Amino acid sequence: MKKKFFIYIVLLFVYYPSFAQKSIPEGSKAYHLIEQALQHIYNTEVQEANRLAEQIHSLAPGHPVYPMLKALAIREANNPIDLNIPAFDSLRHYLYEALEKSENMLKKEEDQPEANFFAMASYGWLAMYENQDGNAMKAVGLAKDAYKYLKKGFKLKEKYPEFYFTTGLYNYYREKYPDLHPVYKPFMLFFKDGDIPLGLEQIEKSSRASVFMQAEAKDYLSHIYLRYEDQPETALKFAQSLVRQYPKNLFFVYKYVDAAIASQAYQGLDTYIDRLISSDRRYYQMVGQLFRGMLLEKRDNNFQAAEKYYVQSLSTGSGLEVEGAENYRSYAYSGMARVALHKEKYKDAERLYKQALSTAQYPQTEKEPKAYLN
Repeated sequence: MKKKFFIYIVLLFVYYPSFAQKSIPEGSKAYHLIEQALQHIYNTEVQEANRLAEQIHSLAPGHPVYPMLKALAIREANNPIDLNIPAFDSLRHYLYEALEKSENMLKKEEDQPEANFFAMASYGWLAMYENQDGNAMKAVGLAKDAYKYLKKGFKLKEKYPEFYFTTGLYNYYREKYPDLHPVYKPFMLFFKDGDIPLGLEQIEKSSRASVFMQAEAKDYLSHIYLRYEDQPETALKFAQSLVRQYPKNLFFVYKYVDAAIASQAYQGLDTYIDRLISSDRRYYQMVGQLFRGMLLEKRDNNFQAAEKYYVQSLSTGSGLEVEGAENYRSYAYSGMARVALHKEKYKDAERLYKQALSTAQYPQTEKEPKAYLN
């Protein structure tokens, strides 16, 4: 969360790509192949997704849909992605290829909605990764280009409904982020005003009406309602929809378990948690161990067993720098603080809540340690 606002606001609004364009008309063979590829991508079935992507490439060789599908397949298979893995170089390569093909389309038709969307997505995604990789100046340049296309999307959403997603995110975060981080309010002079209720309405419209942005809209709605709006039951509705449609995607699985625990909807979670813990990804092992501890504490009142899983989660996630890891460390510290309170070890609880607050990244995660420390 502690990012330069300009980069942050752009990457939030252009993180996710879209795939339709005028040369791939609805109902065509390529269009149906794209729909199938997206299903396999979000279900982390990479081999099948890549096979379909090659067929799409043969039907539309100059279109940015092929490299963007390839990039998205890498992201979903490694989400949340570690920039140090070998696959990241391929992801970045495909994004630059998608950008080049998008700009070639725009040379022929400047206001072509879908090409604008591809360019926006490519620039924004690259800006995010360059920022995470410590290349702040390069990220700023990419973010400026992304914002240019983002603004075009405000006017193009009626013509191309996929823009409801990015327009909605802009309207929401343009107001929410500076409210939570007042230091950035002076920068708001450079950005068009937003509207929080309208933004949520537009993202929800995207979750219902979009063909290509539907999964991304649901994922972000779950995130927003859980982390910012403190409405875990609403977050759970969207997370549950995703895990039912894409049951193999562990990224959606852990988001679902998170929202379910926050909603005290514990039934059936053990099976999902077992899958996370048995994953070969350290990130999912970490969150799975955390969630196991939370169930043992909150559902079973087994504080001793819960503490072991909280400690194990922190150990498993030690040094892990992928997106979200720090926030789940905060969860683990808060869990250990509650155990300390149960044991009437008040000094330990205060120390642990301070650690929880120092690693919390969202208002929802900060709420418990702040309440105790204040």
